[in-house]
Amino acid sequence: MENINIGILNPTKLSEKKIYETYCDNYDSIHYLFVEFQFSWMQQAYKALGDIDKYNILVYLYKENFLELSELFKVKSLNEFYINPRFNLEKINIIQISKRLRLSKETTRRKILELEKDGVLIKNKKIITVTLKAGLLQKPESVIDSFSKILQYVSYLLHKEKKVKNYYEKKFFINKINERFTQILAIFLDYQIKYLLVRKQIANNDMELWFIIGSLLYNQIMFLKKSEKKNHYQKEWIEEVLNFGNKKGINAMSISDLTGIPRPTVIRKLKILLKQKDIYKDKDNLYYITEGKLITELNKHRLNNIKELSSIISRINNIIFFS
Repeated sequence: MENINIGILNPTKLSEKKIYETYCDNYDSIHYLFVEFQFSWMQQAYKALGDIDKYNILVYLYKENFLELSELFKVKSLNEFYINPRFNLEKINIIQISKRLRLSKETTRRKILELEKDGVLIKNKKIITVTLKAGLLQKPESVIDSFSKILQYVSYLLHKEKKVKNYYEKKFFINKINERFTQILAIFLDYQIKYLLVRKQIANNDMELWFIIGSLLYNQIMFLKKSEKKNHYQKEWIEEVLNFGNKKGINAMSISDLTGIPRPTVIRKLKILLKQKDIYKDKDNLYYITEGKLITELNKHRLNNIKELSSIISRINNIIFFS
């Protein structure tokens, strides 16, 4: 990026429309950062517990706690929260978690019991306690750093397009998010849960299957990034991801290494995707996403996500500058 004078005076209120227009005009570059962020999130989530649904339960409980603080007009910084990140939730039950995370009641109950066995949760009648141990599963600093990279780049583009007066670097956003940690994370985690659940639904309601699909998409998207080819966000972009001539697929072992999912499980789920004709395999046993029902459905949600992510960026920016 070019050198720009950085200031914090007279910030401009950022409308969702303004960010959406910038996102659409610079889709490739913003979306590459977003895809890298989401893939890193999945890697860390699976590494933490070896079960993304269990991780989603934990994220949901954090989100509910942060929302509860916001409703009480309480804002805690990162440092304040992590002095003692243990917290109790009295209004959460298995049925609610089951409905919100699209899990069966039996599955929800089993996974909560596993989290209790791991010492991450304590369930006592109607109270769920998230323990100190849960705070060690995924360092929020890495999430904040990665998302701040997106905020910085959007700031750079808005300034370059003369939509705002000042450009703010990543460190600025990291500091501001840390200051209003619980308030901003309540908004972000709510978005993140919804984002993942939509994709889980597309992937036969199977988070591991989605992670495997994501690894294939990530591979093809990174090949497109290397080409530096600019495409229209609505149609040409997804066509290039699927059909870009110089892309190379990945094998089951590489998918296992990327995701942490055991190779036998990867192979079993790849067979499901092959049967559904959502992927294909070449003579070298390399796998690719193809133009099947799954990618068609996913592409609709990709376009919707431009608006949803623009809204989240707008809300977070306006908290940072005007709270």
